[in-house]
Amino acid sequence: MKSFRAANALLRTNSAASNAISRAAPLVAASGPPACQCLLTPHATLPQSQLGLRPFSTTPIRPGKKDKKSKRGEEVEEPPARGGGSSKKDKKSGKDNTPAVEESTNEPKDPNRPVPSAETPYDLSDLTYAFDRADKHYLASLKTFRNGSRFSADSIGALPIFPDKKDTSLSYPLRDLATVAQVSGSGRKWSILCFDEASVKPIMSAVQKSPDFNQQPQRSEENPLELTITVEPERAEDLQKRVKELCQQWRDKLRAESHKREALHKKWKQQEAILEDDVKALKGKVQKMQDERMKGVAVREKEVCNAVMARK
Repeated sequence: MKSFRAANALLRTNSAASNAISRAAPLVAASGPPACQCLLTPHATLPQSQLGLRPFSTTPIRPGKKDKKSKRGEEVEEPPARGGGSSKKDKKSGKDNTPAVEESTNEPKDPNRPVPSAETPYDLSDLTYAFDRADKHYLASLKTFRNGSRFSADSIGALPIFPDKKDTSLSYPLRDLATVAQVSGSGRKWSILCFDEASVKPIMSAVQKSPDFNQQPQRSEENPLELTITVEPERAEDLQKRVKELCQQWRDKLRAESHKREALHKKWKQQEAILEDDVKALKGKVQKMQDERMKGVAVREKEVCNAVMARK
C-alpha cells in the first residue's frame, strides 16, 4: 500500500509542475528571449532562420585565387603573365593588342628601284632593276678570278681602307690611296706606293686584318711611303671551286628576287586587286625572265672556269 501511495504522490507532483509550466509559458513568450521560448514551450519549433544553418562539415569551399568571379559576382582581374608582360588580347574588347611585327630585310632600301603597283601589275621594271643590280655585282666579283683572284692588282686595289679607326662607316678602296704594281723580277711580290704618310698605317692595318692577305707589309728602306707584300698564287682547282660557289650565290639571288615578286602578286590577289588569271600569267612572265638570266649565269661561269684552268 505504501508503494501505491508513493506513486500517486509522484504523479500528482509531475501534474502540478506541468500545469505551472503551462501557466508560465504565455508570460515568458511575451517577455523572454527566443531561447527561453524554445525551452519552455512544449511544442515549440525552431525559428526559420535557425533552420537554414548547416553544419561545419558541409559548408562550401571558399573560392581560391584562380576563380574568375568573386562572391559578389564581380570579375576578378587575372594576374599578369610571368615577366611582367601584358595579355595579348583585351578582355573587354577582345582585340589583339600585340604590336605587329614588321618585316625587316638585311638589305637597305634602294631609292632608285621602281615601286611595283597593283594598278599596273604587268610592269616588271622593278624586277628587271633587281636582276641588273645582281648581275653587276657578281660580274665584278668574277672579274677578279679572270685576273688571278688575289694574285692581281685589281684584287689588291679593291681592299677597303679605314682612315679613321673610330669611324668605320668611312672607307676607301686601296687604289684611291696608293698605286699597286708588281715588283719587277719577282712573281709574288707587289709594291704599294702610298700617296701620303697618313695612309701608311691604315693600309698596313687593313692588309693585316684581311683574310686574303693576312700578313705584315714591309716598309721600304729607301722610300718610307712604299710597302711590299707577298701574295701566293692560288691553285687552279681552288679558284674553280670558288667560281662555282660565287655563281651559285648569283643564282640564289635571282631566285630570291623572283620569289619576292610572286609573293607580292599573291598579296594583291588576297586584296582582290587582281584576278587569279593575272597571278598565273605574271608567274609565267617572271619565270621566263629568271630563266633568261640563269642562262647568262651559266655562260659566265663556264667562261671564267675555262680561263682559270687555262693558267694551270
